[in-house]
Amino acid sequence: MTTAGSPLVGSSGRGRVGRRRARNRERLVSAAAELMAEAGVEGVTVSAITERADLGAGTFYNYFQSRDGIVDAVVAGAVETLGQRLDALTQGMADAAEIYSSSLRHLMRTAVTDPLWGRLVVRLGIAHDQLIATLGPRARRDLLIGVDSGRFQVPDVDIATAITFGALLSAIHAHLGSDQASDPSGVFAESLLRMVGIPAEEATEITQRPLPPLPSLEEARVILGGDAEG
Repeated sequence: MTTAGSPLVGSSGRGRVGRRRARNRERLVSAAAELMAEAGVEGVTVSAITERADLGAGTFYNYFQSRDGIVDAVVAGAVETLGQRLDALTQGMADAAEIYSSSLRHLMRTAVTDPLWGRLVVRLGIAHDQLIATLGPRARRDLLIGVDSGRFQVPDVDIATAITFGALLSAIHAHLGSDQASDPSGVFAESLLRMVGIPAEEATEITQRPLPPLPSLEEARVILGGDAEG
């Protein structure tokens, strides 16, 4: 007969508690992401987050020490994980133009297919340095690959990185504010390829190629190995 103090029961109880905690944390992060997409980082309060998540006001502090902590969690969930998936997708690509184009097309397409994500990225880009710190180095790396290989003609990589990031946010904002149903990701990537010196006809051809699907986060972490852990 199994007693209440047996390891089996203790393990089961801990498992239930762990699952409940994971669900509550996910509800808080999802609520924060929705509110940040609507009102920006500065417009979000802890009480608004717990109300949207339908959890007690004190529950928040079981998971996060401050509002900044949950903002970081939102960025990690919405942006860093996508960055890891893009890293895995492009890791085996040899052509810098294809690497740059594929990343741009997927970022824009994600905003089109998930408008909440798009609004969140635009809001974070204006108000939160972590978004720039997450995506900026990746854009710079891709541009450097193009410059070092002679594929891109870029006089200043840092300026080109800033232009890439600013263009992404502006294009997402413009699309979400319009009534256009078409996906602008190809045209967006083509425009930036031409900016870095790819001839017009070639830029069109590259951005009209079938876009490889993004690997799942789990697949990405296997492809990237220890670099994606955390």
